[in-house]
Amino acid sequence: MIKFLINSKFKIFKSKNFSCKLRKTSDLQHHLNHYFSTSSIFKFKNQSSASNNIVYLSLGSNLGHRVKNINQAINSLCSPIQNNGAGALLLNSSFIYQSIPMYLKNQPLFLNTTCKISTPLSPWELLNTIKKIERDQGRKLENSIRNGPRPIDIDILFFNSQIISHDNLSIPHLSISEREFVLRPLNDIAPNLIHPKLQLSISSILKKFQTSNPSTLQKIHPIYAPDRPTLDISQKTHLMSIVNCTPDSFSDPGLSFDLSNAIKNSLNHLHQGADILDIGGMSTRPQANDVSLQEEINRTIPLIKALRQSHHIQSHISIDTFRATTAQAAIEAGATIINDVSGGQADSNMYKIVAKLDVPFVMMHMRGNPRSMNKLTNYPNSDIINGVRNELSIRLNQAIEAGIKRWNIILDPGIGFAKDLIGNCQLINSLDQLTNSDPIAENPIQGFPLLIGVSRKSFIGQLLSQDPLNIPPPHQRIFGTAAACALSIMRGARIIRVHDTSEMLDLIKVLDGIKSHTQSSP
Repeated sequence: MIKFLINSKFKIFKSKNFSCKLRKTSDLQHHLNHYFSTSSIFKFKNQSSASNNIVYLSLGSNLGHRVKNINQAINSLCSPIQNNGAGALLLNSSFIYQSIPMYLKNQPLFLNTTCKISTPLSPWELLNTIKKIERDQGRKLENSIRNGPRPIDIDILFFNSQIISHDNLSIPHLSISEREFVLRPLNDIAPNLIHPKLQLSISSILKKFQTSNPSTLQKIHPIYAPDRPTLDISQKTHLMSIVNCTPDSFSDPGLSFDLSNAIKNSLNHLHQGADILDIGGMSTRPQANDVSLQEEINRTIPLIKALRQSHHIQSHISIDTFRATTAQAAIEAGATIINDVSGGQADSNMYKIVAKLDVPFVMMHMRGNPRSMNKLTNYPNSDIINGVRNELSIRLNQAIEAGIKRWNIILDPGIGFAKDLIGNCQLINSLDQLTNSDPIAENPIQGFPLLIGVSRKSFIGQLLSQDPLNIPPPHQRIFGTAAACALSIMRGARIIRVHDTSEMLDLIKVLDGIKSHTQSSP
């Protein structure tokens, strides 16, 4: 009997008599669960087939710091089994959505997401681990209000293709088809997954749901770090201010090269309204040479430490680097975001470091390096939108496969990097096409937030002067920058990276204000 049960892997057996016995005899399930978790034979079989245990989970929170709760739960699941985790490997994760409470109305709004993991645990072992994680995060499982408020809620949606019906565990989850807050995020990561009972894909179930139910979900894009303010870049345009700790940047060479000047300029940006400081220690202007790793660290880390430790700055700080070692040193010093102009291509360790550090990651599109990129401006069929989209999608898949959470990824099309004047203009004017749904083919980067860096760049100088011998210098391109930023925001940019904080903040206030008043008008 035991051998039969092990081979069946908890599927509902065809024998009606045994199935009834199993449902009525909860003690039998308990003893089997204990046997499976202690048997050396089962452990060996389980470990050898661990990669086959593909599980989809739904996570929700409406108490406390909701993003933190969800993040913590996933990280706990990925902890080793001996540390009360599920020994899970994060294979994919959805965007985060805010939802209105579905059953018990009088409670705070929920945040919801889904993830795909692999785990060596059995369904019952995983359920036990989930319950412990929920308890550890403050959820009261006994004598609590059904469907009431909770700091964290984790449901097993699918476990391989198994079908389990038991008082304490139903797989697939019984409510998948009636919950938009499950279907929408699940569709982000598994639109073609077949529901083993309904024999329909997730995308088909979602479409069927949407035909009779208006959407009540709102996608959010949080920039989250422990002990820092959480920014939601889906709600308003955010400002990233540039601090170049370099002697050779194209726009402001040497302005923040000295530490005291760098601190002063950083504080000025924050005083003027910057949401994020972007600190870089190596110029990426055309033809710029790389500096050594140690030199890059020496230029950036002291500034980050000074801002955090001496000036107690709480704002988000981004490290502008394509080196994983610099990125890790910056995060350990107090940075909260990694901004990589190579999109993870220049350093094979970057994706692993970002996943390990679990921080927001700006992934820019670039070809070659600063010395070769101006020779790499031709795109297949002269279609720069599809070219950038396709190349970004490859890097995006690599990042997600490395364990970077989907909601931590921000895309940057790389204005001025391996693009000529026409390409830059086409990208900005068609920015919305880059991440919007495509009526003809699936868009692999649909829905990701965009950061745009056009500030003072050479293409603006070219547009301002038709005379190639009389192009205005970078500091005279502020109004041109404002025009390019305005169009980028109108086309969907959520973060603009700029040198001129005060001027561009006014631009954001007016554009966002017009949009807000237009949307709220009757």
